[in-house]
Amino acid sequence: MHDNADNHSALTLPDIIYRPDLQSRRQRSVFALLSGLGWMLWLYLFLPLSTLLGWAFGSERFQAYVIDSHAHSWASLTVYAVTVVLSGMALLIWAFYNYRRFRHADRRRSPSPLTTVRLRDSFGVSEAQVEYLQRSRVTTLRHDARGHIIGIEATSAL
Repeated sequence: MHDNADNHSALTLPDIIYRPDLQSRRQRSVFALLSGLGWMLWLYLFLPLSTLLGWAFGSERFQAYVIDSHAHSWASLTVYAVTVVLSGMALLIWAFYNYRRFRHADRRRSPSPLTTVRLRDSFGVSEAQVEYLQRSRVTTLRHDARGHIIGIEATSAL
């Protein structure tokens, strides 16, 4: 029989998973390279599928309207260029709006410490019961129909 603490430590993830800013520049570069290679492999594997879909939905139209008709090609390229410029402008406007809105807000601060008083108020129990819960390793809570704690049973304490 394994101790519960041993199982917990085996499942604990390193801080670097939750804080990628702790990674070195080299680690981030390797991850970006592997990610790019993975996307290229994915595209290579699904390129035949896209070709098959092109045949099924009329790739000959592409030949007739884009490659053989230069006027239509320029019209298409103009529409694409205007779409890209308008999309880029919309993204820049949105970024500027968010910068102006949140430039003085510091949303990356750590939460305030969880105190016994805050736990007591949140659970609707006494401070003694909160301390009892904190000392217990396995606890069963009983709730009423509204979700309020009406009973606390600890099967083992530290």
